Amino acid sequence: MRRIASPYSLLAVLVLMVLMIQARLWAPYWDTRNVQAILTWDAMGYYLYLPAQFIYHDLSHMAFIGDIMREYAPTGSFYQAYQVPGGPEGDLVMKYTCGLAVLQFPFFWLGHWAAALFGYPQDGFSAPYQIAIAFGGLAYALLGLLVLRRVLLRYFSDAVTTLTLVTIVLGTNYFQYVVFDGAMAHNYLFALYAILLWLTIRWHETPKKWLAAAIGLTLGLLVLIRPSEAVAVVIPLAWGIDSVAAARRKGELLLRHWPHVVLLAVFAILGGLPQPLYWKWATGHWLVYSYGDQKFNFGHPHLYQVLLSYKKGWLVYTPLMAGALAGFFLLWRQNRAVAITVLLYFLLNLWVVSAWDIWWYGGSIGQRALVQSYAALALPLAAMLAWVLRLTQRQSTWMYFAWPAFVWLVCFNLFQHWQYMRGIIQTEEMNKQYYWAIFDKTMPQQRDFALIDIPKRLPGTDKEYDFRQIARLDFENQPTQEKVGVKGGRGHDSGQSYYIDASQNIGPTIAVPVSQANVQPGQWLRASVWVFADWGAWGNKLVMSVERNGQNLFWHGLRLHNNLTTERRWNYLNFDFPVPNDIQPGDIIKVYPINEGGAGCYLDDMQLEAVTPKAGWAKN
Repeated sequence: MRRIASPYSLLAVLVLMVLMIQARLWAPYWDTRNVQAILTWDAMGYYLYLPAQFIYHDLSHMAFIGDIMREYAPTGSFYQAYQVPGGPEGDLVMKYTCGLAVLQFPFFWLGHWAAALFGYPQDGFSAPYQIAIAFGGLAYALLGLLVLRRVLLRYFSDAVTTLTLVTIVLGTNYFQYVVFDGAMAHNYLFALYAILLWLTIRWHETPKKWLAAAIGLTLGLLVLIRPSEAVAVVIPLAWGIDSVAAARRKGELLLRHWPHVVLLAVFAILGGLPQPLYWKWATGHWLVYSYGDQKFNFGHPHLYQVLLSYKKGWLVYTPLMAGALAGFFLLWRQNRAVAITVLLYFLLNLWVVSAWDIWWYGGSIGQRALVQSYAALALPLAAMLAWVLRLTQRQSTWMYFAWPAFVWLVCFNLFQHWQYMRGIIQTEEMNKQYYWAIFDKTMPQQRDFALIDIPKRLPGTDKEYDFRQIARLDFENQPTQEKVGVKGGRGHDSGQSYYIDASQNIGPTIAVPVSQANVQPGQWLRASVWVFADWGAWGNKLVMSVERNGQNLFWHGLRLHNNLTTERRWNYLNFDFPVPNDIQPGDIIKVYPINEGGAGCYLDDMQLEAVTPKAGWAKN
């Protein structure tokens, strides 16, 4: 019997796929009929070409969207297509390019067939479509990992390749974009980058026309999915160049095989051609910028924020990839030509990713726009892991630090994914204070969630302070109103409360002069309220401010819905803020609710308190 070459890395791919499939089955959101499903938000925009064209035959007006929004609620608002500028009223053009829909096409038809077979609506969004696209993403992940394995084995041992694949899958946010957000573009792009690397290696070893055509087609598909992936052209262009002499030889190689270059260019154009054809049909123009006010600013990239911010810093939420950056030095010594190519690609891609004005790229864990680059970064990462293995073989004392750190970081990554799926790590609103408050927590408290909105919190616990009520609104003994306002029949511990909805931006206000509140620097102020909502108090905040001559000294608003609030029950929320050092007796302290176009909710027992440290408690 023929032995399998490099069996451990192959086994690793299969085991990793089983783990990812199992994780997907643990979160079967395909029939939730809300934004937790697979075909939601941006993923819906990439996919929308398929049902619009092949089910509804309405790629121009998309009149079916209203029914889909009512039935499945896949997005908060329909932004995935917009009115054609200067076109007839009702003519729409897609925001996102069609490349992902091209790759999803076989799985769309599989879902369409399954919907008919099992009696589901053939509307493009029922459970069979969601399942087919979710597992289609996993199929592309398998392809990408298998091809990347072959790339790595060209330069590294089976053991190093195994460790590298495990690190990428379990130690980075790649896991999120295969398992839970597999309908997004990143997993598909990762697979295409792995294929591009493999084809590039093969062509430089033995130039053949079909390899050149395949490289061109792969580049075209990358751009068809995300036009910014045009940076991928650096990989075949710079491959093998590590000196001026090597660059000269590369030029001679391309001249000698100029038909291959022409073939590559032709297939790259063919791969990207569907999008300009669609734009021409939809708008009359070959090129369309579909992102509105969102744009690149290449002169001022957000490098620090992309790499190190608590909001979405790549190395904050994916610290193991620091090993890939360090691995460039090791790869440089081992194979300078490969190191230069990957480094050029990484720096150019990082510049493009950082130049986007919405540099956090919406709801995600860490920097999702860098996930596809992990296929190329696997090479310097493997160089680093090979070095760690050599330390182990030499029984170096460094290995006693390296391996525990490696295992801890993998476990930490999986734990943060669990926090993200539980809504503990926020999709877009992380900050330093909140990050460290929930760093190791499985059950954060309300005071932790308050740090998302409020930059400070009371040090220590409430038992270390004395609380004095300054003012309170309980809405008792007030006339009830028909719509918004005081309502009877529902109260926290009484019969009445206050109802606020989107028709009323500001609710009842507590306003107390500082001279009457009798507070001073060194004390804190606490604003609190009880909240009841049928479907969550989305878009509502409790505000505390200090005003002087109509201008705010400070203004802070606490959202009244978070992962700990419970629907159809009264929830207590509060936040604290220190009394400003420059506060004056004539300043006005205010506490009031606001509704920013959100859901309706009931409020009761809203109050303002003075908080004073007890004698003997030392405070920072």
